[in-house]
Amino acid sequence: MTIPKRRLLGACVVGCGVAVLAACSSSSSSPPASPAGAATSASAATPASLAHLKTIVLQSADLPSGWKGTPHQPDQNQAAENAAMTQCIGARNTDGDKFADANSDDFANGNATISSSATSYKSQSDLDSDIQMLHSSKLSGCFEQMIKKQLASSLPAGSTIESTSINITPGSGGGPSNVVATGTGTIKVKASGQEVAVYLTVAFITGPLIEAEVDAQNVGSPVPASVMNSLVSTVATRAAQG
Repeated sequence: MTIPKRRLLGACVVGCGVAVLAACSSSSSSPPASPAGAATSASAATPASLAHLKTIVLQSADLPSGWKGTPHQPDQNQAAENAAMTQCIGARNTDGDKFADANSDDFANGNATISSSATSYKSQSDLDSDIQMLHSSKLSGCFEQMIKKQLASSLPAGSTIESTSINITPGSGGGPSNVVATGTGTIKVKASGQEVAVYLTVAFITGPLIEAEVDAQNVGSPVPASVMNSLVSTVATRAAQG
């Protein structure tokens, strides 16, 4: 699982006079259950190709009017961030077993951004390890440590991190059955005497040898749940079909 993001976890940049770099990822603890919503059994599944993964991630037509997409810019530090996160949690890093990895455009509407990713893996054990991470009691703390580290190196001089709060909850959260966890977070930063609050929302999704993720960020308030729920359902349906 990667760091949101991006995916199953990644990274994002949100601004409102202040550039805020956030990352989201996964964790470890309870025994993993087999991914729900898979259209085929794990033994029969084969890793999805890059071309197929590109059909799973969000498309322009999936977004409500007013959202504009721009090509995703890869995070050059993502591999190191994923390694640091899994080490913090005490989990197995499955990055070496990735078969293919696709990212959607980064869609923006004012200060809000939404993006998604999909990754195929070589074996079911990779998904089991990543799902297990999402139950770790260390997850939220490791997320917050990484966010603070990233912000410390990216914020303007004189800016301060007022608070960070990350909550990852295993389960579908009332969404499709192959949503294996959902997360929310709030980061408050003070710059030039003004406090800015950035809200993060993420959904972790599985399919046959597939992990997908939908991430949203906004300044001042979360991206509306109605928008997020619709987009998560769209990606989850595609991922379940394999």
